[in-house]
Amino acid sequence: MRIQGNLGFMLSLLFTAGSGILFLQSWELDYYTELGPGPGLFPRWLSGALLVVSVLYMIGSLRHPVLWSAVMPQGRDLRSVAMVLASAALFVALLSMAGFVLAGGVTMTLLLARSYPWLRASAIALSVNVLIYYAFSGWLDVPLPSGQLWEWVG
Repeated sequence: MRIQGNLGFMLSLLFTAGSGILFLQSWELDYYTELGPGPGLFPRWLSGALLVVSVLYMIGSLRHPVLWSAVMPQGRDLRSVAMVLASAALFVALLSMAGFVLAGGVTMTLLLARSYPWLRASAIALSVNVLIYYAFSGWLDVPLPSGQLWEWVG
């Protein structure tokens, strides 16, 4: 039984703690009302099931440890994962100021620029984001953030 460096055990510990907190909080909600199932029915069952599965996974991870070094990507794969995480953070940072189209275009361009020339990556990224914007705002009638930049311009 190895706990130090055992990623499976650490994640199962995190899920056990989280599901335990949710399970305890679900007892504050009504399980059943005069109209039928109350707001506490599904949270109690789902968090209880997650708690059981988390404990079972914790036991399994002690028998068959999953080490961090075996799961963590190396070299080029690590750079790819870091690029995706950095792009997601950049998207969130730019969203309120630049709006959905520009923030998505910039982040998608950065992701596509590793495989395509800059001009093609920019064209693909902007066209995809414009299509998504019009699909949500026009067809689905769900507004996406336009950003402060558009308020200053027009």
